[in-house]
Amino acid sequence: MQMANYKSLSIMKNVVLFLVVVLAGFIGLTDVHAKGKGSSGGYKSYKGGKAIDGDTFRHKGQRYRIQHNAPELGQPGSKKATRDLQRKLDSGKYKWSPVTKDVYGRTIVKEKEK
Repeated sequence: MQMANYKSLSIMKNVVLFLVVVLAGFIGLTDVHAKGKGSSGGYKSYKGGKAIDGDTFRHKGQRYRIQHNAPELGQPGSKKATRDLQRKLDSGKYKWSPVTKDVYGRTIVKEKEK
């Protein structure tokens, strides 16, 4: 009986180790995807993106949130903030760098300092 418990424990350890390795690989892949391609320092333009509100936009099927707070849709100033973000995206002159992902799966980006 003692040998069966040891074997069972050994199998469980291997399964847990396998799951940890798979999870670590997945996290690594999402980190690489978040960095994307672009100019030096990881900053890139998201020209062609569509502003959702003043601090969130969609680009090539992915959602991004800029690391600053803007009024939510329907709040005073939200239309102007959304227009301003869309102008930045359309110009191609502004660049952002991925920082992390939020709880909603959006990539958080910071604007390149000028």
